[in-house]
Amino acid sequence: MVLAIVRVWVALALMVSGGLMYAASWQRWVGACPWDGDQDTPACWTRMDHLYDFLAPSEPWTPAGDAAQLAGSSLLVLALALVPLPWALTGRRPGPGSAVGLLLTVLAVVAVGLATLRSGLAGEVVRPVADDLVMWLWFLVPPVLFGRIAVLSPGWAARAAAVLLVLASPLVAGFTYAIGPFDAQPWWEAISGVLTVLASACVLVEAVRRVVRTRDVVREPAGVG
Repeated sequence: MVLAIVRVWVALALMVSGGLMYAASWQRWVGACPWDGDQDTPACWTRMDHLYDFLAPSEPWTPAGDAAQLAGSSLLVLALALVPLPWALTGRRPGPGSAVGLLLTVLAVVAVGLATLRSGLAGEVVRPVADDLVMWLWFLVPPVLFGRIAVLSPGWAARAAAVLLVLASPLVAGFTYAIGPFDAQPWWEAISGVLTVLASACVLVEAVRRVVRTRDVVREPAGVG
């Protein structure tokens, strides 16, 4: 039962994180680049400029509404989901290797999240502590951690959740769907947010499956004889 509660917590935190990231993307792109409309416009090309990037802000930078505040909040909520994530998906506590990867991931996500949130509140770039190191950790470690969790996870829903988190990571985004015709691809942050929400749904499915399976196992002896 405790594990089921942990899984529900992780699912809810991932859902909130993904929703906040989608909202952050909305702040940047709405009105300039329609999701399914004509994006070949001067306004849209302007918003594609890295000048408006908020993950994480770097000089020179122009805030786009409350995008940075929402994105920073999204990352901080994500960190709350990450702490019990290996246990929630694999059903057991992480080993030494996964524990180190988890610690580095959480610290990097929190550092980038705080810097992004503070940048949005201040209206100017606030760099993370240990800037270069943190950014490299944030970029490289999470997909490795999620990939390891995917391999160790016993159920298809748990594996799917881990794979979706790999796809939502900045490393994968930076080499695929975040690349636009000019600097950033419109709504790429929203895609990352949607992938995170889908991961939350998979975690919730895993929680329900395990609870149902446990109940079935408990009921079996009562029906024998």
